[in-house]
Amino acid sequence: MVKAVEEYIISLLGVVDRPLPSVWHLQKEFFILTKINPKTQKLFNFAKHYEGAYSEILQESYIEPSHYDTAFSTNIKDEIILNKQGQNTFAKIKQEQSVKPGFSELLNSLKFIREIYDKLSRDELLFLMYITYPEFIEYSNAYDKLVKNEQKRKTLCNNMLKKGLITLDRYGELLLATH
Repeated sequence: MVKAVEEYIISLLGVVDRPLPSVWHLQKEFFILTKINPKTQKLFNFAKHYEGAYSEILQESYIEPSHYDTAFSTNIKDEIILNKQGQNTFAKIKQEQSVKPGFSELLNSLKFIREIYDKLSRDELLFLMYITYPEFIEYSNAYDKLVKNEQKRKTLCNNMLKKGLITLDRYGELLLATH
């Protein structure tokens, strides 16, 4: 199971040629994957946490990988990068898995997730998580600051609209959203 999680991390990092912005993005982007591909929920087992959805196995696999310990690392900006060995491993994973049904869809989903969510700041990411998945608010230590604060909510919505990450309709929904 840990090997599979590490292969998912390598695949997420490999689908686009740039670092993953942060460990926050790692957690939240895989959470989004479980919503697109519910079969993956059993593997990652996301639970309520003080900053939204959190997967312990994902965190442990990232911090102390046991199968691909030199595949990825963190750079000086705290971005997660795929090292040379990780690039080779990703190529091997693609080659081996390409015959399996659903694998190309998985890679497309990962790429789609990265293209959108990589552009979000930590606060924007958490804000969207809380609004979209209110069941993960329960233990939050950031919900009040991000969602209940009207000015902060407006700033976050404006930023996401300027980045082209939300539509005008979604902008209106998010501005009015409270749980």
